[in-house]
Amino acid sequence: MRKPLSMFLAFMLLLSMAMPSAAFAGGFKSPGDANLVPGTILMGATPAYVDPNKPVVVFVQGLTNDSTVWYTDNDMYNRAFQAGYQTAFVELYDSGGSPRSYWDNGAMLAGQLQQISNHYGGKKLVIVAYSKGGVDTQVALIHQGKYPLVSNVITLGSPHYGSELADLANSSSFGWLANLIGQNSAGTQSLQTGNMRYFRSITDNRFEVSQNRYLSLAGNRTGPIFSSYWYGSGFIDGPSDGVVSVASSKLPYATSLGVGNWNHGEVNKGSNVFSIFQPYLTQQRAASTFSAFNEVAATAEVTEPSMDVLVRGGQQDGLASESFYVESEAEKLVINWLSATQHDKVELTRPGKAVPETFNVTSVEDDTMFFKGAYHHTITIDQPEAGEWKAATVSDAPTAYALMVTFDSALNDQLVLEPEADKKNWNLKTQNGLAAKSNGKASVKAFADIGFVPGNGKDNKKLGQKMRIFKQSGNAIQLPSEEGSYNMTVEVEGTTPTGEKFQRTVIKSVFVDEKGNAY
Repeated sequence: MRKPLSMFLAFMLLLSMAMPSAAFAGGFKSPGDANLVPGTILMGATPAYVDPNKPVVVFVQGLTNDSTVWYTDNDMYNRAFQAGYQTAFVELYDSGGSPRSYWDNGAMLAGQLQQISNHYGGKKLVIVAYSKGGVDTQVALIHQGKYPLVSNVITLGSPHYGSELADLANSSSFGWLANLIGQNSAGTQSLQTGNMRYFRSITDNRFEVSQNRYLSLAGNRTGPIFSSYWYGSGFIDGPSDGVVSVASSKLPYATSLGVGNWNHGEVNKGSNVFSIFQPYLTQQRAASTFSAFNEVAATAEVTEPSMDVLVRGGQQDGLASESFYVESEAEKLVINWLSATQHDKVELTRPGKAVPETFNVTSVEDDTMFFKGAYHHTITIDQPEAGEWKAATVSDAPTAYALMVTFDSALNDQLVLEPEADKKNWNLKTQNGLAAKSNGKASVKAFADIGFVPGNGKDNKKLGQKMRIFKQSGNAIQLPSEEGSYNMTVEVEGTTPTGEKFQRTVIKSVFVDEKGNAY
């Protein structure tokens, strides 16, 4: 019995040497500490040999995350430790369950970076930031002036230009659901594409931008099919990781280290990306060089969005149903009933039928951070009949739902809602010959619900929380010049050249600054 015991003890000794220790002596906490309080700093274990030429690597979490995103089901921390780097992890407001805007998170992060720098005697820091953490980091370095503490910044799937899923969460259709599951936070609101375009306009031209080297990694995998990332990609323009588009993950002055086959839950895994960005973990600003991998990644194209979805939503207590029209051009429908309640059945009523069909469905929990806590229930219909359809579910308790119908149809590319140069006036237009083919029979009209949140994003760094909603109809939408954030949920209704009704939804966000300029 002694020999097996001695072998076991030897194995445990080797294992303890391989993994970073959870103990840390000093005024900071250690990775794995259960008390994840906003403002806390976690210091990683000290490597056996501390190389004075290696920086301290600071890991910054994303929206709704905490520090565990780096070391639970992720070997990022262990890889950094094994490579001989001193590490630190921060807890931002998201760690307490109340995500805030990048202005608030960035201000907190600025103080944490100063504490980490002081602790290590002014040794240069490299920041590795996941998702929204990349935007929080820019506030800390650029707007809070902490750029001298840092050499390089590596962003992983960061929404530098926002995410269309943030627009969706703030829409009139999805707002009920997002509010119920607690995901329509100040953090989500701040990541709307209009707000982020404004943020870029007051950030990218500042002197501080040039004082750090920015490098980015992005993912373009939206699978597996029927996963939350697959659903999310259906609302995002161009290639994406299911939460953030490839285009949004890149900064014009950053070095793109590559676009890999990762979804948003994989782009921060050490096994996927650590070896790619490790050469840039230096105390000196990294040189502006591109590898062949980078050049391939830089060719990722941004595709023009097509009008291919219908979105509805609201409160539910018992039976909830939504009707929608399908045109004969549609070759396939993907019907996604998203709810805060798990369902095992969805009823569909086809055109001309009085009795609904019952479809058994599987609840798939969302993991996109914008709708975490909700469940997807999906039905695919090939060669759907033209006419009025109805989808319905039944709940045993008060809840909220959202219905998203995705159309595979030639009509998708024949409609467009485009802004004028001032971005405050938007026009609904037909293209690719739809009007010419109609012989006067085709028509199209827009009905807009516009949610407005007043607030000055530059001076007080916050958006107000009181929302006003106003409506417009017609083929032209005009936004006021009042400063704040606007979210437009535009219902498009019309008839095809053959006289069939069709419906689509477009969701856009715009930020108007104090001078009346729109972004």
